[in-house]
Amino acid sequence: MRFLIVLVLCLFSLWGADTTLEVTKNVGALPRLAVEDGSPAADDLGIKFHKMLTADMNVVSLFEVDNSYAQQGLESKYPAVIHKDAAYVLRYRLITDGSGGYKTDVKLLQNGLELFSKMYYLKQSEMLVFLAHSVAYDINAKMGGSPLEWMKRKVIFVRLSGPRRSEIVAADYTLSYQKVVLSGGMYGFAKWANREQTDFYYTSLSDFRPTIYKVNLATGVKAAVISSDGMAVCSDVSEDGNKLLMTLAPTGQPDIYLYDLRTKEKKKLTDYSGIDVSGQFMGDDKIAFVSNRMGNPNIFSKKMEGTAVNQLVFEGKNNSTCSAYHNLLVYKAREGNGVFNLHLISLNDNIIRRLTSSGENDYPRFSYDGEAILHIKHEGAHSMVGIIRLGVNKSFAFPLNIGRLQSIDW
Repeated sequence: MRFLIVLVLCLFSLWGADTTLEVTKNVGALPRLAVEDGSPAADDLGIKFHKMLTADMNVVSLFEVDNSYAQQGLESKYPAVIHKDAAYVLRYRLITDGSGGYKTDVKLLQNGLELFSKMYYLKQSEMLVFLAHSVAYDINAKMGGSPLEWMKRKVIFVRLSGPRRSEIVAADYTLSYQKVVLSGGMYGFAKWANREQTDFYYTSLSDFRPTIYKVNLATGVKAAVISSDGMAVCSDVSEDGNKLLMTLAPTGQPDIYLYDLRTKEKKKLTDYSGIDVSGQFMGDDKIAFVSNRMGNPNIFSKKMEGTAVNQLVFEGKNNSTCSAYHNLLVYKAREGNGVFNLHLISLNDNIIRRLTSSGENDYPRFSYDGEAILHIKHEGAHSMVGIIRLGVNKSFAFPLNIGRLQSIDW
């Protein structure tokens, strides 16, 4: 029975730092932005920060970003010579605080006029990329860009590291920062337990029965939530963090269950002789999920109460893994020749939009504000984290240098 989870994963797979810009569709020309180092002296950290910040500003998508490195004093109203044609200059100054941290001054200039100024404090140099994310977030807000709260969040993913070996890693969305938070066993399906990202869930496949654990990120203390013969996966967490959607197979057949963390009670939401997996909350009273009840995997919905099941997608014969945000649904579809693309459907009008164009794209996850979609992208032997920004119609991919991604969340 404990191998049922592996069988289901194989079945659905048959169904289905440096940044690479995958898709770009600009509407008109963007103003040119130069990022400059205003630190007292050029060093490796300043150059590294420049690379991080220019990458983030590319993702912000409000400017045509000049990636060339140059130094210019923080107080200067003028850009460096190589940036003389830039309409905007984003300048930073990194100064060590003597205890392993840094004080950072940041200014945004437009044709010599100061638009933005802020001081940041960084306690640990290994968290430098999150400083870049905070700066980019603030500049985006100052310029009136679409919400980018997701940029400052951590992602958590499972990385396959060897035969029956995996690691759970906390990282930033670009994978510039990575910290292994669990290793030494066989793990799957990491999922943040709350919006504050203080805890996460994962499935242990090293136990006698598949078991879902909850782990505190800071202390590493873990507690078993539930075990099940055959399969045990936490696929979604309610907005208040009190309820979980799980796929369990206590009798050998995977179905969707609602688990209440306060009462420790579970409620069976689907009851089908085939495969029902990957439940996703759609508000307080309805879920989306993947099922093979029509012969091939497809996306369905049902209310928490009652037994009626509705088909949500009517195009394609191999539609699997999904994420929901209000009346939007993103799902993975197999399109032949080993290509698995992500598609977005509006449930208000059933209009479908293809979001990716190559490789194997899997495990989509909406950001909390619905502005972006996080996903896994495999191309050949390469495994990447993908970000799709829906409002600006751009996609980015960040390569994982070691291992292969199995699941991801933010």
